[in-house]
Amino acid sequence: MKPFIVFFLTLLVALMLEALPFPEGFVWYRPEWALLVILYWVIALPFRVGVGAAWFLGLMVDLLQGGIIGQHSLTYVIIAYVCSVFYKRLRMYHTWQQAVFICLLVSINQLLDFWIDHYLGHADPTLMIFMPAVITGLLWPWSFIVLRSVRRIYAIR
Repeated sequence: MKPFIVFFLTLLVALMLEALPFPEGFVWYRPEWALLVILYWVIALPFRVGVGAAWFLGLMVDLLQGGIIGQHSLTYVIIAYVCSVFYKRLRMYHTWQQAVFICLLVSINQLLDFWIDHYLGHADPTLMIFMPAVITGLLWPWSFIVLRSVRRIYAIR
């Protein structure tokens, strides 16, 4: 399989996971699957995957969730840029240390999303906006192992 197809399939799986319905009481516990996958690829292949892929994936998430076009694109681009700046350091950290950094990046993403929603009158202030960041950070080690094994099986470099 060509590397681009495998990369595209991982993004497609992330979008399908984003589309999964959650019960009303657990909506704050939904992980940021698409951001998790794009952050992995930015860390693993920083010269092939970057801000452009993050923008495209953010646009797909906007279309999928029916929100404002460009909201997730903007936040994903900012987070992917920050991650691409620090990718050398991130590669040296242990997986649990990377998870803390991923949690911080997703927290920034959640805060930016909240600011946009609050400005438009769609969101009320609550600390629960950071719960997806915690859940995503907890899922990082397992998703890192799965995506790294996919990358190694298909020899994506």
